[in-house]
Amino acid sequence: MKYVLDTDTLIYFLKGNESIYERIASFSHGDITTTIINHSELFFGAFNSAYKKKNLQKVSDFFDNIIVLPYCMESSLIFSEQKSLLKKQGKILADLDLMIASIVIKNEGVLVTNNTRHFERIKKLRIDNWVYTPRT
Repeated sequence: MKYVLDTDTLIYFLKGNESIYERIASFSHGDITTTIINHSELFFGAFNSAYKKKNLQKVSDFFDNIIVLPYCMESSLIFSEQKSLLKKQGKILADLDLMIASIVIKNEGVLVTNNTRHFERIKKLRIDNWVYTPRT
């Protein structure tokens, strides 16, 4: 099973969230991936941060050790189909998020995100949340 980490999960990891770190460490190298869209979002955040140099290095080091899935023509077709379906249902999803979802679907992966309500609009997308802790 391929797990694709969304930007929010990557940020939790980079900020030292122990439970996310342990969860990632429990998998083999090729089982944990992310997308080129998440790559862009993290680097944007680093460039835009108050600690630009430090954060650019941290993000760069992280991407040296993870597989980054590309956005390809098949992903583009999935994106187009899903955007059309969502439009007909009157549901809106930001294009970058829909591109992430399309890459995950194309690669038959599971999107790991804390933003489950946002992504559950896409019926073909498998989602897992490693951050959520149920209230008791």
